[in-house]
Amino acid sequence: MNEELVKTVDEYLDKFISSDLVTIKIKDENYPPESLKRMMLNRIKERNLEGVTAYMFIKELYLEKI
Repeated sequence: MNEELVKTVDEYLDKFISSDLVTIKIKDENYPPESLKRMMLNRIKERNLEGVTAYMFIKELYLEKI
């Protein structure tokens, strides 16, 4: 597991969870959205984060509180 990618994903998740936003679009210049989505879903599961999901829509990555 790429530790830099894990750190990046955890930063996105932590900032999103602490915000009042319900949905955000993630644009990262260092990682392709598919890789970020896969890692976000893994980290959400590993951290037992309920009510948060990551998904792709028209080749864009989103985080959403459900």
